[in-house]
Amino acid sequence: MDFYEVVKKRRSFRVYKPDMPEKEKIERILDAARLAPTWANMQGVHYIIVQDSEKVKAVWKAVGQRRKFAEAPMFIVGIIREKGSGMNANGEKYYGVDFGICFEHLILAATAEGLATCWIGFFNENKIKKILSVPEDYRVLGLTPLGYSTKEKGSVSDRKSLSKIVHWEKF
Repeated sequence: MDFYEVVKKRRSFRVYKPDMPEKEKIERILDAARLAPTWANMQGVHYIIVQDSEKVKAVWKAVGQRRKFAEAPMFIVGIIREKGSGMNANGEKYYGVDFGICFEHLILAATAEGLATCWIGFFNENKIKKILSVPEDYRVLGLTPLGYSTKEKGSVSDRKSLSKIVHWEKF
């Protein structure tokens, strides 16, 4: 799929078929995330693949979402240590940016593979850490169900026009 077509097709899906994605697709998606650029090439993001049905249910419970999400056959959970990155010129830790770059690579790659995702940032981090035995010094910054959607969504069309968000030379 052409890159710009992938960007147009990337949507948040909330209803999934129970079919598990093929291992080869999962590995290509993870490889795309691995190739994402990070601060000083520190590559601090790690990924936990959750396919066990009981753990998938436990993760959904920690997310606290509606039942229809529970149909997703698996999750990819992204974690990073705060020390897994650098600091910007203002002294702000950059690990969240590194995570965002890597996770968006993952989400776009899943779209290119014909898989559905929904980047979730609202969850009980302590519960996720306990369920997945995440070390204390790591942060869980995002997770996504991964699977096949029960229905097709069209391309993204409800976005502001460039003229409303782009400023040339000054605000």
